[in-house]
Amino acid sequence: MSRLQVPHSRDPLPPVVTNTRMHSLPGDTPQTPEPRNTLGLANVLRTFGGRLRPGAPASSPSVAAVTTQSPPGGSGLLQRRQSQVGDGEDKDFLGGPVNNDQLYLQLKAGQPLSGRVAAAEAFRHIVEDYSLSSIMGIWAAAKDLTDSQLPMEARRAGFDLLTACIKHSEPTPLERRQFFEAISTPCHADDFHLQLNALVELTNHGKDLIAFETLIVPTLTQWLSLWFRESMRARQARKRDKMSFDISGEETNLASVFNFVTDVVKFNFKAFREEDVMQLLGEVLQICKKTTSSTDIHDSIVFIDAVITYGYIPRSSLQSCLEIFCGVYSRIKSFESETWNAVSNLCKSHVAQNTIAVLLDILQAPSGQHDVNTNIIRGAVYLLNKLLLANGDEGLPTVPFSTVMTALQKSMAVDSARVELDITHSICSIFGNDALVDVIVSEDWTMALDILVQCSRRTNETADGRPIDPRLSTPSLPASRGSKEDLRRMSTDLSQTLFQIISQLENLCARTDFTQKDTVIDFFIRLHGHLPNSCAELIINYYVEEHLCYPSNREWRTNSSHLVNVFLKDSTRPAALRLKIVDEMKEVYQTIRDMSPQEVLNAFLLTIFSDLSEEQNVQVLEALTEFAVDVAGDADEQLFSTIIDLILECFPADQLTSLGSVSGSVSGSVSGSASGSGSVSGPSTVSYQPPASQSSSSPGNVVTRGLVQIFIRSINTSADKAYRVYGELLRIAGSDACDADARLTAMRLLFRLRSDAGHAVLIAPSTGTPSLAAVLGRTSESMAKLQAAEESSQSRHSKIEDRNSNRLSRSASVGGTQTFVSRSVNRAGTASRSPKPPSNLWMHPDLGALPETPPIEASPLLFSYAFATSDDLTEPDMHQKRVLKTSVWLELIVSILQRGGDWEIYSYALVHLGSQLTNHSLFRSAIPCIKLLRNVICEKIRTSSFADPPSHSGLKKADVAVCLFHVLTMLVSYHESFSKSEQDDIVRAFMLGIGSWDRTAKCCIHGLSICCHELPLSITKSLNNILQKMSQIITQSHVAVHVLEFLSGLARMPDVYVNFTEADYRTVFGVCFRYLQYVRDQRSRELITPSARGSLASVRFSGTVRDSVSLEMASSPSVSDDLPQYVFSLTYHVIIFWFMSLKLADRAKHISWLTKGLVKIDADRDVIAEQSQVTIDMMQRVTYSDSDETSADPHFASESDGPVVKKSWLLGQSVITIETATGTGLSQVTKRQPSGTTHSILRIQTSPSPRHQVPSSSESALESTQNSRDEGSRVAILPSHILLQFMVPSSMMPESLRPIPLPDDDATARALSSFDLNSSVDGHKVGVIYIGEGQTTEQEILANVIGSSEYTAFVEGLGILTKLQGAKFNTQGLDKVSNSDGEFTFCWRDRVTEIVFHVTTMMPTNRAHDPQCSGKKRHTGNDFVNIIFNDSGLPFRFDTFPSAFNYVNIVITPESRASFIAMRTRSYDEANRQFYLVQVMSKPGFPEISPAADTKIVSGKSLPTFVRLLALNASVFSLVWCNRDGGEHVSSWRNRLREIERLRQKHMVVSSIPSPAFSANYMVAGDRSSVATTTSVGSATRDAAMRGEILSARRTSATTFLSEQSHRSSVITSGMEVDSGYNEDGVVDA
Repeated sequence: MSRLQVPHSRDPLPPVVTNTRMHSLPGDTPQTPEPRNTLGLANVLRTFGGRLRPGAPASSPSVAAVTTQSPPGGSGLLQRRQSQVGDGEDKDFLGGPVNNDQLYLQLKAGQPLSGRVAAAEAFRHIVEDYSLSSIMGIWAAAKDLTDSQLPMEARRAGFDLLTACIKHSEPTPLERRQFFEAISTPCHADDFHLQLNALVELTNHGKDLIAFETLIVPTLTQWLSLWFRESMRARQARKRDKMSFDISGEETNLASVFNFVTDVVKFNFKAFREEDVMQLLGEVLQICKKTTSSTDIHDSIVFIDAVITYGYIPRSSLQSCLEIFCGVYSRIKSFESETWNAVSNLCKSHVAQNTIAVLLDILQAPSGQHDVNTNIIRGAVYLLNKLLLANGDEGLPTVPFSTVMTALQKSMAVDSARVELDITHSICSIFGNDALVDVIVSEDWTMALDILVQCSRRTNETADGRPIDPRLSTPSLPASRGSKEDLRRMSTDLSQTLFQIISQLENLCARTDFTQKDTVIDFFIRLHGHLPNSCAELIINYYVEEHLCYPSNREWRTNSSHLVNVFLKDSTRPAALRLKIVDEMKEVYQTIRDMSPQEVLNAFLLTIFSDLSEEQNVQVLEALTEFAVDVAGDADEQLFSTIIDLILECFPADQLTSLGSVSGSVSGSVSGSASGSGSVSGPSTVSYQPPASQSSSSPGNVVTRGLVQIFIRSINTSADKAYRVYGELLRIAGSDACDADARLTAMRLLFRLRSDAGHAVLIAPSTGTPSLAAVLGRTSESMAKLQAAEESSQSRHSKIEDRNSNRLSRSASVGGTQTFVSRSVNRAGTASRSPKPPSNLWMHPDLGALPETPPIEASPLLFSYAFATSDDLTEPDMHQKRVLKTSVWLELIVSILQRGGDWEIYSYALVHLGSQLTNHSLFRSAIPCIKLLRNVICEKIRTSSFADPPSHSGLKKADVAVCLFHVLTMLVSYHESFSKSEQDDIVRAFMLGIGSWDRTAKCCIHGLSICCHELPLSITKSLNNILQKMSQIITQSHVAVHVLEFLSGLARMPDVYVNFTEADYRTVFGVCFRYLQYVRDQRSRELITPSARGSLASVRFSGTVRDSVSLEMASSPSVSDDLPQYVFSLTYHVIIFWFMSLKLADRAKHISWLTKGLVKIDADRDVIAEQSQVTIDMMQRVTYSDSDETSADPHFASESDGPVVKKSWLLGQSVITIETATGTGLSQVTKRQPSGTTHSILRIQTSPSPRHQVPSSSESALESTQNSRDEGSRVAILPSHILLQFMVPSSMMPESLRPIPLPDDDATARALSSFDLNSSVDGHKVGVIYIGEGQTTEQEILANVIGSSEYTAFVEGLGILTKLQGAKFNTQGLDKVSNSDGEFTFCWRDRVTEIVFHVTTMMPTNRAHDPQCSGKKRHTGNDFVNIIFNDSGLPFRFDTFPSAFNYVNIVITPESRASFIAMRTRSYDEANRQFYLVQVMSKPGFPEISPAADTKIVSGKSLPTFVRLLALNASVFSLVWCNRDGGEHVSSWRNRLREIERLRQKHMVVSSIPSPAFSANYMVAGDRSSVATTTSVGSATRDAAMRGEILSARRTSATTFLSEQSHRSSVITSGMEVDSGYNEDGVVDA
């Protein structure tokens, strides 16, 4: 605290104005003397004896105000004058200004007071500025001005003059005595600061007491007493009047006196007598005892310290001073430094031992006194502790540790919490001083630790504020005096100090040379309630290291109980510490398990698990649960039941429902449940709130995982245990009151239950459908998309709010209504923002869903269905085997779907139910529940009463519908258990989903695809409505491919569309045309709009002509580019398939409008797509014929028919080759078209020539036939003659339609030979691989040479067994010469497509020479699509067969796993009655477009057809995908078309300009060279004039081609040579 300075004002009083006016005339010289630094005037002043003080100013305004004007003409020099004034007396001093005589007279007593005051003020300045010969005369004249009776101005002037006189020069002792007497005279209280200031100046700030040494102490003592009393009155008045805290004048005076007295003592202690010192000390000590101001305490401490430092404390005053020091040290923490400084100075003095003795006496006094000052005791504790810690350093004396501890123990008799807290702090500081500990380590610490134990009774909480269990703490003392807040604070402080002491002792115990370890360990045990975690661990380690809990120790049960009850069950202990105890108890259990009686073992275990339900720490609960799981595996029936009951106690009694209540909730009719359900909520609110540092699992979830572990471990060891746990898991999963994560844990196991072909229960390692999880945002990718969408939505919403707010704020000036609206909008906007969504409790893949890996093999004890009655089972079987009630589980699921409830539970059931339903064997005994489930789902879809997802999820109701449709798709496989009306309901539900909700169309179309195979009659019944629905959504790009694949597959099922009418066929074709037109429109808009060209990737469609601009704008191929190409091609295939599905008699009715429709689609571009051209060509070929392809006969003519002449022409879009035997005219006509090649034999029936007929002049003909025929039958026929029989005369034929003859040279022969190499069907190769039981590696899988009967039945259904050797078709790489790839394979073909299956089991296997089976791998490794028949019983991994070309694996898995022997013994009929899971697995990055991208279940009867269709579509798309980098995939038909166009470009007449019809016909889209058809062969540039004519021709619509009249007599015409001459049948008759 800074010393307060006595204020001193030097502001002058107003000057005294005399009667003489002051004039300032020109030429007047100043009458006042000049300053000393003026040379001339200064010498003059010295001559007259008056001298200026060094450095004094020349004059002051005050002095100038009271001087009179000098007479004119004066010299201006000061002269010594003797003037008579008033009474005729002379003045007593010399020097000063010229008017000092008048001032002196004015100062004397008897003059008017105002004049005296002015004169005193003037003299103050004169005394300050001038050197006078004698000053006492001036003071003698003015000393009565300090009288307290005079006004304040007079007193102030007097004291100011007194101070100036004291400071004027060095006074003599007599003068000092006179001045002191004047100062010590009592004065007015308001003038004390002036009085004290004068004394300070007189003593030179307390340094000089000459002449009044014996007089000053009483004066100072009096002043201290006086101003302390006045200060106390001022403080009381301030407190009484509740005034602001401002330091009063009285307090300032007291502080000034303290400062002055301290200075006097510092410089003059030796001049004082001991009585004087005792007098001052006594007064100061009294002030310390009575004051309420810390300032007074501080000043007193400073004074006493000065006495100690510069003198000594009398012995009689030593105890009083120490008591003051102790009290101050304990009460005022801010003065600790000053207090300790004073005490340390005492201890360094000659009274050091006396000082220590006094401090010890203070501590020991309470034992014999009843009323003691605890503050003094506390201060003594602190001071002794400081001395002990100093340990003799800095000149301080040493204090024995034991002596201090004895005194501290005696001081506790005062029974004060504050004293004990200070004692605890003292001991803490001792143990924290390493140097001191080294000194006292050999002493007895028992007393110090006993003191701490006794002090610990003052608190019932730990250092971090946790209450101490009463059983863990020593008995507490009655509450001390004080407020509750003080007691609580002291209790906390004491706890924290004890914690610090324990930590210090713990660190000491870690030292190897520490000899007090046993004592400290004993102390820890006595104080275990306050132990920190590390010390508790120290004790536990001690128990462990000393094996105190093992039977080798006699008290092992007590010690174990102590560890469990004191530390393990103390929930405040950290998990790691308690887990260590659990581990120790596990070790003990393993030791005593086989050697202790059962009752001892049970008692030991119950001690550990008795409070399991009260455990809230998840980690400890997990460890205890794991311990319980281990015990349950070995426990007998009674102990097992007890453990399960203890585990279930973790759930409140009202949380678990009985199985009966679950069953009863779904037993009613479905119609009544539809309206009562329809909402789900977020995760249910649970009472458990885990700490931030713990896992998010609830206690219920932890014990549920334990039950799951018990089930997994018991499934193969104890049917009764597994059955009991199964029932408890059902109760947990079905209880809405249980924690959601606990229910999910139970459901994770229950949804993984499966059974094999023998109904033995097993646990699948994984379950669920990834795509459904993605739909509900339960995959990392989908969740990120949902979050991004939500953030984007909130950002847009915020911007809208800001705009609305700004708009409304701008309009707020109109009136108050706008302001109210603005506030309303803001409130509405704020309320509409959804709160932060809770975290998801499950994701896919669900890693760690099960607490441990389940066994792979099926259980020999648990079954899902009982084959035999109880009479057939032996007694041991009845006790060892149990049948799980899967119907109860299914009823529980139905209840969840009906009631909605927690979204986490509801969504998990939606995603995982479908995959479990595929296991028919599991639900064989639950068929009524299956039917109920179907009813519930169909009803909810029909009424749209299923649950809405919570708003925070970002999902829509359509997402829930997608999941329900997936479940319904799985239920289709149970169709044999459904009635016909129920099957119809399933189809109607799928049909309803096509247009009712967004995003459901895709899954509904896939479901209908399955129904086509499994429910054909129901599909037939609703097929018309299905097609109408599909026609409405075909232009939606995300479903178009699925609609077209559905139609493609349907076209191969004549039994399904058996009731088709002409309108139905037109609907199918209309769907295709609508999509084609939509794509063309999209393409046109994209090419027209520059922004679209710049922002959107160019969609690549087969058969389009791209100009240079579109080519430059086309981006690199990607999935979005290739998928439209596949869909575009698929659309034409659908048209072809359905046209060929027409009855032969009905095809001609459709050819005309189909052709016009195909051409019309491209009419706006003046270009006909290649796909349209080859489609028209194919339709023409099959309009009147269903015959297969023909083959050429190289020996059609014999030698007798004459030489054979061959000639070829280009006619339309075909190449006609006529081989004619010139003798007889026998001809073989070969028509090569894009869609196929036709070979026919034409014989001209000639009659014998009349004998009178003149022979032909054709010598060549005669020569060629004269040797083989008689003269009457000679003929000469060339191939051109045959062609002309079917043509109109060339003069009547447009030039563009005239046949173009091909030269008979090697180039033409090579071109035609190359053309014939292009198959007339699209060829595909598909691998078929069988995986046997337990097989996982590629080598062992490819080494299989035989499969199960189910596999064999499947392969036989894929195609026709075909011999390879000598095969005339494309075997897709299989050897057809030496049978190196097997003797047979399976093939399948229709009029458009051919598939060759690479069946690995039919290929030769030689492990000795080919251990890697590379001979098989070279086929299947290069197949885009492989069919995997997986009988391994394990999930198939896509990377099992590494290959760069395997894009798709179609995995077939039996719905129930069977052993190898069981599969071998199963008949074909049984195989057809089985069901199989089919999943199309794609290579990463490969688009998932298959209806089986999500697992589907199909019957064995429908399996081959369904899989073959999947393989075909996948292969077609793979071809598109494979060529995405090098360009588009060109089918065989389009390639044949391009070959024909190349011949046309090469051999057409150079000078001929094609007509518009010709241009429209032959500018083939997709052939980049076709735009140059008007140029010569090989021309690299275009003629400008020619280009103009071509462009002009292009402006003519392509439909002109259809309306142009042509006269043809041949049916061997191009598919594009159709005109208005078509009759209703659509083709010109021959």
